[in-house]
Amino acid sequence: ALQYSRQTDYPVFRRAYHKYRYPSSRYTYLGLNLKDPRFADRRVRQAFAHAINKQELIDGVALGLAREATGPYKPGTWAHNPRVRTYPYDLARARQLLAEAGWRSKNADGLLTKNGHPFTFELLTNQGNEERKKIAEIIQASLKELGIGVDIRVLEWAAFLKEHVRKRRFDAVVLGW
Repeated sequence: ALQYSRQTDYPVFRRAYHKYRYPSSRYTYLGLNLKDPRFADRRVRQAFAHAINKQELIDGVALGLAREATGPYKPGTWAHNPRVRTYPYDLARARQLLAEAGWRSKNADGLLTKNGHPFTFELLTNQGNEERKKIAEIIQASLKELGIGVDIRVLEWAAFLKEHVRKRRFDAVVLGW
């Protein structure tokens, strides 16, 4: 995105080359381990979807050169379903869903608690991908507004895949396809 938007936007380049835009077949996502009881509750997952400002991710990380994904298929293909339910940015709705799931009170640190346990989790991603690291940081800031603590851990790619993703030893991950 940076190269397309800024590093090729000067008169000499524009005279010598043509730039084209087309949708790629890739997406980045927040993956939650559904074996974790916190994430097994659909209301918590929906709260996250409402709490994360996807347009902020698109504008801030992809410099506006992306769109919100509603599944693995890009728009304009036969497999894409444009009627998939979306979750607009809505912090009030996110707070309501978390309260319905039992995350109502906050501790002295401002973290939501349930049965005396604060809502904190570790978010893993891989080294060498600044886009994913920035996405993790935006997710961290977004969920902090709700009273959820997110610890980001950036791991070397091979170890990340072998020891965490393939063995499903993670709370949450930022990955892409």
